[in-house]
Amino acid sequence: MFFGLYQILAFLESNSYSAIFVLMFLESVILPIPSEVVLPFTGFLIAIGKINPYLGFTDAVIASILGSIVGFLLGYFLGIEIFMRFSKKLGFKDLEYEKGIKWIKKYGDYFAFFTKLLPAVRSIAGIICGAFKMDIKKFIAYSSAGILLWSGFLVYTGYYLSSNWESIANVFEKVGIYVAAIFVLFFLVYIFRKRIALILKINKKK
Repeated sequence: MFFGLYQILAFLESNSYSAIFVLMFLESVILPIPSEVVLPFTGFLIAIGKINPYLGFTDAVIASILGSIVGFLLGYFLGIEIFMRFSKKLGFKDLEYEKGIKWIKKYGDYFAFFTKLLPAVRSIAGIICGAFKMDIKKFIAYSSAGILLWSGFLVYTGYYLSSNWESIANVFEKVGIYVAAIFVLFFLVYIFRKRIALILKINKKK
């Protein structure tokens, strides 16, 4: 973690909107700032009435999208080698870059979407997409969709669990990318449960 947990929380509590923007922007450019801490705490601040829910969520999403675009442009013009050289100083492992490179070769444009749902790799996804010269319009579309899902899930969960937001952050910090992806899947099923039930009911009648 590039910043300490208590530093992040203190920064968020004292600066609210500007802190959310700065942290989510920097995380999306390159720094491994844990959005799985920032976003649930944003939900908590919404729950206690410290920030407006629409402004808080929009703040986080716009910062993440802008940060991703900056990361993309850095990768596009500078390549990936320079970032790999300083990866350990930034708080990354070489394995995370290697994983990202392997996935973008395998999944192409979809890489920009699903990596925004995964801790750690999401911070360097923009740089990798830029370095591989992905079409910037597709990158913005796919990464924005991933950002909306990830941010919505964590902010809402932090809001819903309110005083227990720390347990969410700890889970997402420790369990890794696979369980995080499962959480996102269950969340989507929960959100669209009525529509899914309706589709199943219609199919059953047929």
